[in-house]
Amino acid sequence: MSEMLSPIFIVGNPRSGTTLLRLMLTNHRNIIIPPECGFAVWFYEKYHSLHFDETAIAAFVGDLSTARKIETWNLDFDELEKYILASKAVSYSQVVSSVYQFYGQSVGKIFHRWGDKNNFYLNHIPTISAMYPSAKFIHIVRDGRDVACSYQALHKAQIESKYAPNLPVNIREIAQEWVRNVQAILNSFKQLPFEQVFELRYEDLVSNTEQELRRLCDFLGEPYDPGMELYYAKNQQNRQEPVEFLQWKAKTVEKPTDSEVGKYKRDLTPAEIDEFERVAGHVLKRYKYSI
Repeated sequence: MSEMLSPIFIVGNPRSGTTLLRLMLTNHRNIIIPPECGFAVWFYEKYHSLHFDETAIAAFVGDLSTARKIETWNLDFDELEKYILASKAVSYSQVVSSVYQFYGQSVGKIFHRWGDKNNFYLNHIPTISAMYPSAKFIHIVRDGRDVACSYQALHKAQIESKYAPNLPVNIREIAQEWVRNVQAILNSFKQLPFEQVFELRYEDLVSNTEQELRRLCDFLGEPYDPGMELYYAKNQQNRQEPVEFLQWKAKTVEKPTDSEVGKYKRDLTPAEIDEFERVAGHVLKRYKYSI
């Protein structure tokens, strides 16, 4: 197995820009981050204590082939099984890493770091850290009131994909979920060395894109790559975000803009804004959102 630098995990509340950030980073010349598929956590309990041999690898690849969303990676599972065997992976973390490496090679990229983006990982940071003790975690946070607008807009949309998000629409429930999710990330980050965690705001990323990406690259120890800012064109050309997800991620094929910042002021009623701020005001203030 080729030597990889510490992996990257992007976490955040749904509708906060995690996919945007994934696309930016996967278009860095040194990094590969596939579309979301949470197999690393889903199969952890079953496989993490095993010493892998041919039988275990075959079983794992069989399970992986049935994983939700894995079809969007377009993997040849027979070749993947051969790749894992050739890599001499014996631990679960090594086997998982080999899947990401195989994916990167399958799309023809040369890289020295892989990553993952899944919103539900916000509740599994300790598990991921146990697998990869030197992993880097990136938390992107977005004004929860704008998140609420996005939740409600999705509810009104006619999304046909079987992977359509299932999100609350009641303003109080959205606020409670947003607080709970952000707090879960913060609580987990307290258990990690400060040099392994990084936070940025969606609003800053779309308003000062190069500046924020330079900060992020410094954190990762990677050189800044202007290709990250062209993610939308590369997504158009290469379908880096699967078509199965584009109904609710259509903006990932567009140039970044701050047009969605502060939309709660026009989309939410004053009563809804007041309700959200009563529940989540302390978290909004923590991230310097005005209330």
